[in-house]
Amino acid sequence: MADETNKTTPTDPPAAQAATQTYSADYVGALRSESAGHRTKAKAYEKELGNIRAAFGVKPDEDIGDVAARLATVNETALAKANERLIAAELKGLEGYDHALLAKLIDRSTLKVDDDGTVTGLKEAAESVAEQFPAVLKTSTEKPKQWAPGNPPAQDAPIDPSKMSYADFEKACADGKI
Repeated sequence: MADETNKTTPTDPPAAQAATQTYSADYVGALRSESAGHRTKAKAYEKELGNIRAAFGVKPDEDIGDVAARLATVNETALAKANERLIAAELKGLEGYDHALLAKLIDRSTLKVDDDGTVTGLKEAAESVAEQFPAVLKTSTEKPKQWAPGNPPAQDAPIDPSKMSYADFEKACADGKI
């Protein structure tokens, strides 16, 4: 029983608890706020790690591995997609070719996209494809006429004098249209 009297219990007066405390209340409060800050930072880092995993396409239970290698792969993929879009836009800009057929037949390994976005070798590759496959060339460069409401009637349409004013009738007779 002598051992039980030396121990402090929560019901002991505060003076008895203060005598047995090893650290001050200020120090303990500072440690608690510091650890709260670390927990907050850890949660923020876990969220960022989740964003990075999503960007790299890594599952939550999968190891990210070499970040530099993954980043290089992502950059190469994005650059290849951008270059394909630039090449497709340049192909559509070429006149006198069937763009859909040319896009399927052209050898893209001969094309280069510079850092400033200019595509080199496209005209030569298109001409090479046109030599091998003449169907790539368009036979007519004339665009079909677009219909728009309110277009005037064709020139050779018959003129109905009953729908004309007297002044218009005299003018049509003078011009030899009637």
